[in-house]
Amino acid sequence: MTPAPITPVVAVAPGDVVHLRELDYQHGSGTLRLRIVCVRLDLSLWYDGQWVWLEGIEMPSPGGTGRFRQVLARVGALPQPQD
Repeated sequence: MTPAPITPVVAVAPGDVVHLRELDYQHGSGTLRLRIVCVRLDLSLWYDGQWVWLEGIEMPSPGGTGRFRQVLARVGALPQPQD
């Protein structure tokens, strides 16, 4: 029997800016500010719903723009929907 895929619930949408500590994302180092372009919930099934792929533009300083980044972020570090 194949288990049902787990889709994480996060309150992150294109245009939002997230702040991630180094331990809250993979494929990088240091604190990361990322302006979200895309949230890839479909890929989270491979990570038991604990991690989600984010695509966005790195914002190295307030008002500045950086390069395009793809990071695997810990769901628990992202904003959650309010009931």
